Amino acid sequence: MKKSGVFSSVFMPCRRAVSPWISWVLLVAFAVVLSAFMYNFMVSYTKDTTQDIKKTVYNTDECRSVSLNIDSACFSASAQVLNITLQNTNYARIDSMDFRLYNGRIPLHTNETDISMNPNRVKEISINTGVAAVTRVEILPHITKENMDIVCSDRKAEAAVVPC
Repeated sequence: MKKSGVFSSVFMPCRRAVSPWISWVLLVAFAVVLSAFMYNFMVSYTKDTTQDIKKTVYNTDECRSVSLNIDSACFSASAQVLNITLQNTNYARIDSMDFRLYNGRIPLHTNETDISMNPNRVKEISINTGVAAVTRVEILPHITKENMDIVCSDRKAEAAVVPC
């Protein structure tokens, strides 16, 4: 049997015509996947950057109303206990504190506590240190705003520790 040109084109589709359609579908699918990836990346990047900016703004604005003073700090070497008298002298509530203990210039211990202080209050705190000597203490106040923990590092209180 002899094949004519009409017969072969009707029953035997040209394979070259399928190839451009597949390439266009693959290109469009690749572009959609790439745009979805970029969209997710930009949304998460924007959220993270917004949180960082919020934290920086709150750190500068909210920490202005924080003031913490150490009235006295004494260390009992036999019991390894540090006794501190703190005073919140401003009108912002302190929600937690970081205690940094030093022996000279050597950092010994850092301890974040959930000790809170209301404004214009004095509080006596005893900390079991587990170390033999403490010569200096730094306390960094934390405040909480909109479920963010803001560390007011520029408002830290520090004092020399005397023996009890």
